Amino acid sequence: MKTFYLLLIYLALVSVSRAESSNAGPEAQPARISLGEVTSIVLANNPAIQQALRKWDAAKARITQEGAWDDLRVSGSSRVARFVDVAPNAFADQMVSVEQIIPLTGKNLVRARVAAADAVAAFEQARREQLDVLAKTRTSYFRLLNANAQLELNRKNLTSLRQIAEVSRSRYEVGKANAAEPLAGEVEASKLLESERDILRNISAEQSQLNVLMNRDAFAALGQPEETKIKSTVPSMEQTRALALANRPEIKIAEAKIDMEKSRLDL
Repeated sequence: MKTFYLLLIYLALVSVSRAESSNAGPEAQPARISLGEVTSIVLANNPAIQQALRKWDAAKARITQEGAWDDLRVSGSSRVARFVDVAPNAFADQMVSVEQIIPLTGKNLVRARVAAADAVAAFEQARREQLDVLAKTRTSYFRLLNANAQLELNRKNLTSLRQIAEVSRSRYEVGKANAAEPLAGEVEASKLLESERDILRNISAEQSQLNVLMNRDAFAALGQPEETKIKSTVPSMEQTRALALANRPEIKIAEAKIDMEKSRLDL
């Protein structure tokens, strides 16, 4: 009786697997996309990066404004009629004045230095935003690449298991194997099908993440990522520390703020 139930379960799994294989038609060859293409699109279209760059442009424009002299003032007046009996040359009926404030103390230059330090801080903030977005982009890209590799390997294993199950079924039909052997293969195949659904869900999530970073529709079609070679050269601890101190945006921002406050003391 136990063998009879095992045989029924096995036949049900075989019918399901054959139906899935018959429904799966020939798939079109997906388009490919490289890490360089994704990076270029992100740098050109990412909203957070563009916002930070516009803030930097605005900060640069304020340098010229803060260092410029005050606007030239020109005024004029005209007297239409005199209400007293005074000689015509006693005072003027028309008057024009030109006024220009000259910053002899150089406070405009100090304000320009403050604005320049603020522009440096805005630039480093934009660079910080670029680094953060690029880190998210590359992480998502390699996760997508890994998920596609897992999907390909999973499908190869599924094909092998189905072939093994088919061989076991043929051996069972001629009485050279028991019912448990083909059933075990089909059970493992069903587990791989479940794993494939999880992998496809991860692929969809990473594709949506990349589309959002590229400022595209989250459900837009995205090509399959290409293999990317990673350089294995790793700098030493001293080199890493020196590079971090020389290039880290947070340190540059702090230095710019120090210069800004020093310049404000001269105002």
